[in-house]
Amino acid sequence: MDPSNIPVVDLRSLFTGDETTKHRIAREIDLAFQNVGFLVISGHGINESTIQNCANSVKNYFDLPTKDKMVIKQPSIEVIRGYIPFNSGALATTEDDSVETAPDLKESFNIGPLKTISETDDTLKMLRSPNLWPEQPRDLRTHWEQCYKELEKLGSTILNACALALGLPARWFEQHTDGHFSLLSALHYPAQIESPKPGQLRAGAHTDFDVLTIISTDDAPGGLQIRSTSGTWTDVPWIPQTFVVNVGDLLARWSNDRWKSTLHRVVNPPRQLAQNSRRLTIGYFQQVNPHTVIEALPGTVSDDSPAKYPPITAGEHHNEKFLRQAKAASRLASDQEFDS
Repeated sequence: MDPSNIPVVDLRSLFTGDETTKHRIAREIDLAFQNVGFLVISGHGINESTIQNCANSVKNYFDLPTKDKMVIKQPSIEVIRGYIPFNSGALATTEDDSVETAPDLKESFNIGPLKTISETDDTLKMLRSPNLWPEQPRDLRTHWEQCYKELEKLGSTILNACALALGLPARWFEQHTDGHFSLLSALHYPAQIESPKPGQLRAGAHTDFDVLTIISTDDAPGGLQIRSTSGTWTDVPWIPQTFVVNVGDLLARWSNDRWKSTLHRVVNPPRQLAQNSRRLTIGYFQQVNPHTVIEALPGTVSDDSPAKYPPITAGEHHNEKFLRQAKAASRLASDQEFDS
């Protein structure tokens, strides 16, 4: 499969079709994840108004003065909740925390699960942190909670298809997602009035930590690209009323690398279009229960393909990846303070 032709899969029959049709769609997802690690989905069942309301409310939030946004600033670098200011980190450091790069040209707002789940393990409490909500816009919480609920259901539907693709019972993953720590994030890339620093991107090259990522974005200049095995970068197509879905590091490991967690980035707009290049991405980062043991799934191990990784819990996997990012973010913050 040519990575420049990211497949478009219509999920409609997962909701209405017979078992044969559902297995056909699962096979399409399987091929896309094996060969590209990305696909575009239509027929997903999410109301367009849900995404638009979520996006519009958070755009109004990002338009607030910085001091007002900072009221719900991320409480610590270990907790992905609330507002993360512009220039706060560089995703490229998640691949190598020693890489020297300027911060990514974005800011974000993040929430986690809507239901409260107690956590006695101190190393995992950051995954169970409460959500932080701004006073303005007043309708933001309502729209974001609705969006979280709908994308949570979509994530479950896609995981059911993944189970079928692996020859597992359709609801196999549900035993591992009843206490998940998935995130819903708004990634805001403001119009670039000033030229970026050398090598600086909207989001540096990285893979995602999670099981699956489901994103909705707009058609602004300066967008998402994936890297092929030959090392070339290809634009991910923008198609109205669809989502882009990609495999995260955890699912790649869980599938014994049957499925690819593909390197991707968000590039800068051409300078002639930079002043009208504001871009917003709504992303749902599907996770599983933090205590779920991640080891090669049934059907992914054989004499020709033995297990590549030792067992690890999803929480340990996340912390291992995230602490690398946190370490690099602290270094970047120190560098910026020194430069100022």
